[in-house]
Amino acid sequence: MVPLHAAFTMHEKRWQQEFSGHFAREFARLEAESGNEKMEDRLGRLQYLYLSSRFLVLATQSGKRELIPTYMPSVLYREVERLWKQAPAWQWGRKPFEGGMKERVVWKLSEPKTDKRYYTAIMDEELFLFAIAADLRTYERETFNGKIESPLITDVLATADKAFRKGVKFRGDGRWVFQPGIWSDHPDYLYAGRREKKANMKPAPVKDIAWDTSHSHRFPLWLLSMSQAQQKDSTNRRFYEALRKGMEKQFYEQVLIQPSRDFPAYRTKNFIDGRNGVYRWGYQSLGTDNGYGPYELSGTLLLGWWTFLDSERIRHVYDKMSQQFPSIANVAGIYNEPDTPRKQASTQQQVKLRSLLMDLSSGMEVKLKN
Repeated sequence: MVPLHAAFTMHEKRWQQEFSGHFAREFARLEAESGNEKMEDRLGRLQYLYLSSRFLVLATQSGKRELIPTYMPSVLYREVERLWKQAPAWQWGRKPFEGGMKERVVWKLSEPKTDKRYYTAIMDEELFLFAIAADLRTYERETFNGKIESPLITDVLATADKAFRKGVKFRGDGRWVFQPGIWSDHPDYLYAGRREKKANMKPAPVKDIAWDTSHSHRFPLWLLSMSQAQQKDSTNRRFYEALRKGMEKQFYEQVLIQPSRDFPAYRTKNFIDGRNGVYRWGYQSLGTDNGYGPYELSGTLLLGWWTFLDSERIRHVYDKMSQQFPSIANVAGIYNEPDTPRKQASTQQQVKLRSLLMDLSSGMEVKLKN
């Protein structure tokens, strides 16, 4: 996602054309696929479709519509309609919703009585779909000057607005968290009250725990998509812009840890409310008596998505981080997963990849300043 935005921000024509060529091949395949998606592939598919919808917006806003593959808009609309209304939407503790994600979200917003609180959490699947629909609305406005608006997209965005307004809980000075406490009884969050990793730990759930920072790092871009989809100077536009500013304050002031003598690199706490307890203790891929201890979700910072909060001090963070490569390898342990049974990529490979991403982010900021 960072290289995609860099391609247009930095006016790198070759990069833009490479993305265009990639999407041309993939969307020709998706057009022929006709919706034969496996249920278990849904989240990965949505992440890819969001990358695609972002490309659609960036190419349109840059006046580069010739880069957009023929099939791309129609396939994206088809996918949104299929997932929103047609494809069964799985759900914890009950059979799937036959009416698609819309039926599932409406059910969650109705505050049904459930065995577990997290059964009614608005998930990343749904938030990705909201953002894709928002990008399609932006595409419509840029392409048709507001004269054509899909009723399907209007329906998705109206539901998304209800979900955000219901889920956002402000915490003073514009800061906020999303659905605090909703994940408190989920297995990944049961040890959030533990401040260190120990064998044979007992659960220590936190009643009002917020999302983990690993999943939360998508919010800056989701909110950008939601904001751009609204009419200029509208109440909704001001709402989502306020959320972007509030998340920047929450992240910078409550979650981000500045470099110090004790630890010379940026870190993040494990939860977006500023708590730093253990996350995903005993998770299947991590093994028994293993999980993410304090600061061990900091690796997500290097993916670059927090830069979409678009403030001067966030840009400063990424500028400083880019200057730390390659010496960051000396403290890279905090940016890697805990030791796991599964085979991990070498530290050298990870540092090389992250160095590339930082170079892209750094170059983007230099270009913007110039």
